[in-house]
This record gives sequence, structure tokens and C-alpha cells, in this order.
Amino acid sequence: MKKGFSVVEVVLAAGIFAVFISGAVVALISGWYGNRQGADTALATEYAGEGLEAVRSMRNRDYALVTNTAGSGISRDVSGLWSFSGVNNTTDSGRMTRAISVESVNRLGDNIVPAPTGTTDPNTKKITAKVNWNLTAARPQEVAVSSYLTNWKAPIGASGGLLVYGDATTTPRWRGYDQTGNIFGGESNGPVGTKGLNWVVKSSPVSHEAIAGYTDGAGRLQVLCFDGTNWSAEWGPVGVGGTGTTRRFDIAYEKTSGDVLVVYSRDVATTNEMGYRTKLGSTGCGTANWSGETPLNPVRTSGIVYWVQMERSPASGSNNIALSWADASSYLSAMIWTGSSWGIAEPAAALETNLERVGATPDVPSFDMAYESVTGNLMVVWGLYQSAGCKAGTTITTTNCIRYARYTTSWSAVAVVPTVAAPATNIDISANPDTNELLVASLDNDQADLSIAYWSGNSWTGKFNQDQSTRVAAAGSKLVATGWLINGSATRKIVIYNDSGTTNVGWVVCTTGVTCTTQTDWTPTPVFANPQTWYDIQTDPNNKNQLMLVLADSGSDLFAKRLDMTSAAAFTWTNSDDPDGGGPLTGPLENSLGQAIASPFSFGYWMK
Repeated sequence: MKKGFSVVEVVLAAGIFAVFISGAVVALISGWYGNRQGADTALATEYAGEGLEAVRSMRNRDYALVTNTAGSGISRDVSGLWSFSGVNNTTDSGRMTRAISVESVNRLGDNIVPAPTGTTDPNTKKITAKVNWNLTAARPQEVAVSSYLTNWKAPIGASGGLLVYGDATTTPRWRGYDQTGNIFGGESNGPVGTKGLNWVVKSSPVSHEAIAGYTDGAGRLQVLCFDGTNWSAEWGPVGVGGTGTTRRFDIAYEKTSGDVLVVYSRDVATTNEMGYRTKLGSTGCGTANWSGETPLNPVRTSGIVYWVQMERSPASGSNNIALSWADASSYLSAMIWTGSSWGIAEPAAALETNLERVGATPDVPSFDMAYESVTGNLMVVWGLYQSAGCKAGTTITTTNCIRYARYTTSWSAVAVVPTVAAPATNIDISANPDTNELLVASLDNDQADLSIAYWSGNSWTGKFNQDQSTRVAAAGSKLVATGWLINGSATRKIVIYNDSGTTNVGWVVCTTGVTCTTQTDWTPTPVFANPQTWYDIQTDPNNKNQLMLVLADSGSDLFAKRLDMTSAAAFTWTNSDDPDGGGPLTGPLENSLGQAIASPFSFGYWMK
């Protein structure tokens, strides 16, 4: 009898074979997908890594190129230089898409923390490269690679500043400022000289160097240089005239070259009323590195120069420095240094022939100027004297109390800031460091009004009577200052001023245009004497969410107070006074300034 397979056996064998084949096919397909996914992931990781390396090369070339973006592509030009381009890139025949994001980083101390905790670190960015693709239509895949990039070219010591001032002695005084700890160091001595009354200090944009100058009660100017460690007496004394009640000189560095320019009154009228000297940015401290005096003969003014203001252009590649001045006849004019000469001459006529003042001659700095940060266009603003229509008794009869002129490719005609009616006896202007916006604030010497104006880059919007009970301006005073704070997407305009009868910080915060809110006074420790006499604001160029208010009061005291803003536009005031260089806060930075008026101190942040 022949033996064979039963139907049951055949079916069972077929089932076993089917299971085996199915498992083998599944294993084969799974292995194929696994291999493909592994290969894709490796390719995607390499593609993401290429994006990070491209951004790193941009950082190495110029940290300013690494701007925040929610998602961008990247491309390389014919020279091999990378830049952001479009919204993404693709590879593997368009199957994979890469997008690069750049985010600001917040720190609390040295630790990176999520916003809005801490404050934005301008020298660190988080870079993320994301690559997306589909393994199958139902299986989307993503690889994300992140890295922190720092502004490694930023020199050590850039975070901080320098404060110079005089006291009752004949020795210049100075303190270093540590931004990280918000602490001023102990008082140190500069070169022995004369009793300093009016002060200016500016730091170089290309090296760790600062130039300071001061004048004394005999009207003599002395210029000093600081190399980061030691001070040296560079040149002077040079006669600029006066007794310290007006500031007759100023200092500015060219942005690109780092050359420094000092302009000063020569205490003469009619001809060669000013003089100037220069030093190349490629040289260090040393008397031999300075040029000799070159006379400067303005044609729109002819009186003895009482006040001098200078401002360097922040525009990329520029070496322009603007100069404006007021003479004994209350004439105001301006010109622009273009790197090697006064290449942009004065306007066709004096900007003003009746400049605002308290007494008979220009005894307050009732003019100021600032450059638009992007275009490099110059704005000069000033106050018109009260008797010319800004005040008749106690009634304002006109609204042309703040005037302005702008230099683009030529000088504009003199025009009026609209709406502002109160005289601008003290006036201050500052620029948004990232845009062409400008902010102006002024106080008068009769109406006790605070006025504010905003330049959009194209036009002015004015606002009067923000506060109608301020301290009135007095001879030699500057009782108002402006500044900008930026943290992430939050930008705020700040006005700080001497409110009437107060020993605290009076301040205003503006959002859009002149939408401004007067804040509750902040009480410092210790409080100020009343009245105050000289206000100055400097915004930290390396930490745009911080500014320093430095002021003198009628008790010849010197104070420094820092204002911080979070990315949620929340504000914190702190006392920066620390006479013991790290010890307990016991008083002002100085309680016996050489005088209390006409720029009796100067503070500047390190640019490098």
C-alpha cells in the first residue's frame, strides 16, 4: 500500500510554510526599513551638522551676522561665504528639508535659563538645525541638532565701564565698573593735575582704551589716556576759557578706524574760535601719538564758544563725527568730521540765533544731537529762547519751542517739532541702537513741564505736559535724560528727570510713539539731595536691556543707578553705588564733587 500525505498534513505544512515566509518577509522588510531609516538619520544628522558649521563660520566672520530667525535656509556665495537665505534648504532630490533657527539666550548669573527668567545675553545664541523627511507617507521623521555659539571675539573686559570725576583735591578720580556684579570698584587716582570741574570720557571701539578730559576753574583743559591698566597725562593744560560753568570741549572716537578727535574752545571770538587734535586708532597712549593743534574757524558763529557737543556715527563703515556748539551770542551751528577733515560744512545759516537759556548767555546745554543708527543721518535738536514766543508771562503763545535740523546728504531747513509748547531749557536726545528711531525729552525753567517727542525715522510726534510739576532748569543744570532698553521683542523708551521736590528717581516709560506712562518714583539708597543738578543715561552697548543713570545733586554727591528690563518688559532698579569696592552700600560714589553742575562727572561703557 502506498503511503502519502493526508489533506490535514498538507494543510498544516502549507500553514507552517506560510507563517515562515510571512515572518521572513516581515523581517526582510523591517530590516530594509531599519537600514533605510539608519541611513536617512545619518544623512539628516550630517545635513543638520553642515547647517550648524555654516552658521559657525558666519559667527567667526562677524557675530552680528547671526541674527534671530524662526526658520531660515542658508546658502554660500561664489567666494564660499555662508549667509541666511530663504526659509529652508533641501537635499536628497528634495526629499529632506532643513531649516535653521537662531534664538536669544537668557542667563541668570552664568547659567542659561528659559525666558523670561534672567536677562538676555547679547553674546550667546542658540542655533538649531532641523531636518525633516518622510520614511513613508505615514512615517514622518525629524532630526534636530542644537549648539550654543558665543561672540568669542568680544575682548575680555568689554563688559563694564569707567567713571571719571573730580573732588576737592587736585587729583583726578576714577572707578572701574563691573557689569556682571553691578559694582563700582574702589576710588583710584589718575595723574596729578588740577581740580577737575567739567568731565568727559569716551572708550575706543577698536581697542581697550579710553580718553578722558577735564577742565578746571581757571579754564584749562587737560587730556588723559587709559590703557586698561594705567592712566597717563597726554597733553595740556590748554586754555579754553570760563570758570567751569559751561563745558567747552568734547571727545569722540571714529567708529571704524578708532581714531580719536578732541575739539575745544580757544576762548576767542571772531576767528578760529575752536581748535582740535587727533590720535590714530592704531596707536596707544602717549603724547607723541597726538597731532598738534589745528585751529577751526566756523563761519556761522563768531562769539566765544561756551558749549561743545560731539557724536560719532554708528553706521557701518562710517568714520563721521558730528560737532555742534553754542557761542556767547546764543548762536548754534554744526558741522561733520568725515575721517580726515571737516568734509561736511556748516548749514547755509546758523541753526539758531536765539538759543534757549536761563540768563543772558547760553548757561545750559539747550541743544543735543544723535545719529539714526541704521542710515547714519544726523539729527540736531534745540530749544528756542522763551522771549521769542515760547513764553509770554505765564502763557505759552506758540508751539515752536523745540526746533530741529537733519543732515542726510545735505542740511535740511530748520523745522519745528509739533505739539511741544513748553520751552526746552534742558534737552536730551538718544537713538534706538537697532533702528532709525529717536527719542527727545526736555524740561523748561519756568513752566515746570516735561515734554517728549519721538522720531519714527521719517517724522516727529510731540507730546507736552507729560508732567507739569518738574524741577525747573537752572543755570548749568541738565535735569533730564533719555535712553532705550531692548530685550528680545520688547523695546521701551525711557525718560528720567528731576521731579519737583523729590529725592527719588522720577521716570517715564514709552511704548509706541509717545504713548508714555509716568511710573511710580523709585526710592534709591541713599536718597538724593534736592534739587539734583546733572543727569546722564548710558545704555550698555553689550547688554541692551540695561542702562545706567548717573547723576549729581546739589549736595555735590555722585550716584549711579542701574535699570534692567526683562523680555516681558518688567523693570528692576538697583543701586550701583559701592564706595568700598565690594563692601556694604554706605553712601554715594562721591560726596564732594569738584562742582555739581556742567558735566561734573562722566561715565562710559567699554566698547571693546
